[in-house]
Amino acid sequence: MDEESRYVKNGVMVNLLNIKNQEDLEKVERKLTTFKLLKLFENPGKQTFDVNHYLSIHKYLFGDIYPFAGKIRDETISKAVTFCLPDYIYVNLKETLARAKKAIPFLDSPEKLFNFILPLYADLDIIHPFREGNGRTIREFIRQYIQYVCIVNNFKEINFLDYSQVTRDEYLDAVITADALCKYNKLKVAFGKCWKSKPNTKYMENGPKK
Repeated sequence: MDEESRYVKNGVMVNLLNIKNQEDLEKVERKLTTFKLLKLFENPGKQTFDVNHYLSIHKYLFGDIYPFAGKIRDETISKAVTFCLPDYIYVNLKETLARAKKAIPFLDSPEKLFNFILPLYADLDIIHPFREGNGRTIREFIRQYIQYVCIVNNFKEINFLDYSQVTRDEYLDAVITADALCKYNKLKVAFGKCWKSKPNTKYMENGPKK
């Protein structure tokens, strides 16, 4: 657990549910966010692929759990790497999402889309806008982005990333390497295992396996 801060009290993330045990909080969090992810799959709402869109995903997923849901963090945090400093989060997030949105018409094949996703994913992870819940927000945003690109560019099949095809250690190592060194070889291998194509039927991303 991170050092004590206004976000963390007595080793537990400050939460709206008044849960005092971190393990209990994580169990409830997983259940609530899984339900919310299913709802977003059914109806993602307005997809503008800008900062407001990104923040709204976090707000929806974690709004019943954390008081900071949908808000950019104001503390410096690190996990293996130091993430973007608070003063630079908004501008970097805005620029990253603007590039992603501008690229949509040019991602006219699964290969181009896959290769574009690698640095986009790493950029969003190193920006790490929120105090908690960044991974699930990134994965949901990427899911919506991939699906949208496939639809507007008339792909025969909807592509997606099935993170259960990699172990948590492999996934984290690939992401950290991409974050720290801007080298995407490990991420390409990991996402290559996850990259799937199938008709537009329901599926659920449960995250990397343990």
